[in-house]
Amino acid sequence: MQRLATGMLITMLVILVLANVYLSAHPLVGYLRAFAEAAVVGALADWFAVTALFRQPLGLPIPHTAIIPRNKERIGQSLGRFVEQNFASPEVVSAKLKGVDLSGKLAQWLSEPERAEVFADRVTSLIPQLLDSVDGHQMQHFVSDSVSKRAQGINLGPLLAEVIAMLTAEKRHQVLLDKWLRAADEYVSDNEPRIRQRVRENTAWLWQRLAMDDKVADSVVAVLREIVAEIARDPVHPLRLRLDEVIGKLATDIATSPEYREQIAVHTRKLLDHPALRDYAADVWHDVLRSMREDISSPDSHIKAWLTEATQAATHALLRNEQLRWRLNDWIHNVAVEVVQAHQRDVGLLIADTVRDWDTATITRRIEQQVGEDLQYIRINGTLIGGLVGLAIYVLSRAFG
Repeated sequence: MQRLATGMLITMLVILVLANVYLSAHPLVGYLRAFAEAAVVGALADWFAVTALFRQPLGLPIPHTAIIPRNKERIGQSLGRFVEQNFASPEVVSAKLKGVDLSGKLAQWLSEPERAEVFADRVTSLIPQLLDSVDGHQMQHFVSDSVSKRAQGINLGPLLAEVIAMLTAEKRHQVLLDKWLRAADEYVSDNEPRIRQRVRENTAWLWQRLAMDDKVADSVVAVLREIVAEIARDPVHPLRLRLDEVIGKLATDIATSPEYREQIAVHTRKLLDHPALRDYAADVWHDVLRSMREDISSPDSHIKAWLTEATQAATHALLRNEQLRWRLNDWIHNVAVEVVQAHQRDVGLLIADTVRDWDTATITRRIEQQVGEDLQYIRINGTLIGGLVGLAIYVLSRAFG
């Protein structure tokens, strides 16, 4: 288009020269000269106007030329404000989203099994990148600190008391006592020589001479074994009842006593801060990461299968529940409006900063590429209209001259 407009200017110049040379050859040549002369003037004027938008014509420092390069920053600010006020405003976004079933459209699109599978595949492919971006040590400290803070804020006394009450109700503590009694009986049997030796060491020499120490030792061993057997046989033995009372009082104290609560909290903090527990948490974290990576890389990924099923279930639920869709649409609408409202000014600043950072050659070339063809039409129209106006003036001057 630029070559066509320039070619028309050159053509009009050639016609003007030839018309001046052969002006006397025929009366119509004067009309042709008037047309060519005015066309040249119109073409030159529009060429100057179009060129002055982007650069200085012929490189001459003529005032009010190279308008776009000189006003690049102001153009960027104006363009940013225009987009900010007419496209990135909360009112415009709200009006566009009003009545649009965005969640329904998304659910309809994802309802196809192939699309749900592709969606799940894309999401799972991002998980390794997400895991790589997470600092393992920071995550371990974060998890351990979070667990520690939550555990310290929980009163474990009632929970422990309930556990003790459950064990007491099912007589688990009596089963444990039976085991201890059997162990005590075995201990007495296994250590009978040692018991006899201790009795002999604590018996006076006279009784030893009379062999009374052996009888005393036999009595001690027999009494110990009898006491153990008696407790084991009798389900309502005073020792068993006393154990029930002690455990019941312990459960009550643990649940209500501030002293017990403080002791439990102290031991809980010690346990959570123990290096062994932190090392165990680190090992668990590494095992989880390794398992996730292995599963994601597997053709039969359980994570991908679960995500596919969850996506299909969610889309079917959305398609069936219109009320849920519109609640979700309202949420999307409100979030979009809030985001636009929060960043409306940023959009204008982004455009203004981008245009300001362009060099003059870049912005001139980009704008000229977008509107250059229309600008060349201005030159072509200026050539034709200028010629017609010149011809009309010439005709009127001949008619009334």
